[in-house]
Amino acid sequence: MTHLRPANRQRQGERPAVILGGSWNAVSVARSLGPRGIEVQALGDRPDRPVRYSRHCANYVTALRGEDVHARWLQWLRSDGPEGAVVLPCDDDGLELVARNRRELVDLGYLPIEADDDVALAMLDKERQYELAARIGVPAPRTAPVRSLEELDAVAGSFAYPCALKPLHSHLWARHFYGKVVVAADAGQLRAAFERTSALGIEVLVTEIVPGPESAYFGHYSYLDEHGEPLFHLTKQKLRQFPSGFGAGCYHVTDWDPEVAELGLRFMQGVGARGLSNVEFKRDSRDGQLKLIELNYRFTAITELLRRSGADVAWLVYSRLVGRPLPPIAHYRRGVRFWYPMEDTRSALSSCRAGELPLAAWIRSIAHRQTFPLLSIDDPLPSVGYHAWLARRLLNKRLERRPNQAADPLGTTGPDVAAPPREAADIAVPGLPERQGLGPPGRALTPTRAGAGSGRPRAWRQRGRRRGSDGVGSGRG
Repeated sequence: MTHLRPANRQRQGERPAVILGGSWNAVSVARSLGPRGIEVQALGDRPDRPVRYSRHCANYVTALRGEDVHARWLQWLRSDGPEGAVVLPCDDDGLELVARNRRELVDLGYLPIEADDDVALAMLDKERQYELAARIGVPAPRTAPVRSLEELDAVAGSFAYPCALKPLHSHLWARHFYGKVVVAADAGQLRAAFERTSALGIEVLVTEIVPGPESAYFGHYSYLDEHGEPLFHLTKQKLRQFPSGFGAGCYHVTDWDPEVAELGLRFMQGVGARGLSNVEFKRDSRDGQLKLIELNYRFTAITELLRRSGADVAWLVYSRLVGRPLPPIAHYRRGVRFWYPMEDTRSALSSCRAGELPLAAWIRSIAHRQTFPLLSIDDPLPSVGYHAWLARRLLNKRLERRPNQAADPLGTTGPDVAAPPREAADIAVPGLPERQGLGPPGRALTPTRAGAGSGRPRAWRQRGRRRGSDGVGSGRG
């Protein structure tokens, strides 16, 4: 299914951009590129993704229910995609598509995101990530891959409870469940969860739970050039997540933590990453060490936070791919807060009832100037569309009165229930600074070009903008 709408007028000679997957982060990428006269088209896995409604998205193509996402996206790229477009993955499905099909995409005239494809595929496999971390000497939680009940029973007694069951491939898990980790209070719950996931063909590992508060999560963002040198550094802290304990981040703040940056860069360079990367850690309350959670090799859920703090990574990635002078990100604002009000309120109420967070402390924590993931006066419809979808979903849940959900050993929605259209970030078990201040002492961006003599691209004609049999429509976002 395809939806067309007029977007900002494309500047002559600018390559268009194709966003692969993602949710709220895809909106941020569109808002970065669209106002600069770059035509943005987006490919999604469901018709309700908020980027569909953005005034900066000229075309939205979605896979239909039951349709293979990769096959649908590749079909469109081969026949209807804008010629010469930059290809920007915003979720793991998009990253995998690029990593497995880069040569074909280049032959078709596209410019895929800069990355080492072998590293990208390795980072999509959590078992491989932790193996590489051990080789590099980056601390990580204790884990054990399990592929049979016999292997599970062999390791179940060696883990302290509660522990967690974690998918090796998060994007495959997300096709069936909302949330990226299952907490088991005992060996019986662990076995029940494994039986459910293995029946769906999902590979998992058992992981210890890193102790510490939700504010113990930290992230490091950077872009490594062809020599493995960082073009910028940025760190942020997660303050809360929803559901409380093991959910997606719902309150973040930019900061500068040199220890996080040093360890993040060491892991990125150690695995041979190239291009945009984000490494997540959690500080272990037992020994004070930062423990690896995961590396994301693409745009993540807080892309908009980075943009609002002065680090427009989408524009940097685009500029480097097409050979433009790179925008400087030597400085960014610290103390910029990024708040999901509905999710954070629900998380806080849950923590208040459990006696973990006094109500007054929560009110003090949000009594700051906030930035929001979707809300924008200039581009309001993504927020309107998302909240209309959410209202329908909550109403349907009440009407359905699903009695079997409480018995779900995974504590997640089943495959027939759509997850909220926001990237489910920060897998793992269980992350206040002031404004102003300069960015980190990392290398500043310089006005270089990617590829000698690339020059400005010629005007790219778009192919395939015809009304097809799948009901292409048009309307302003």
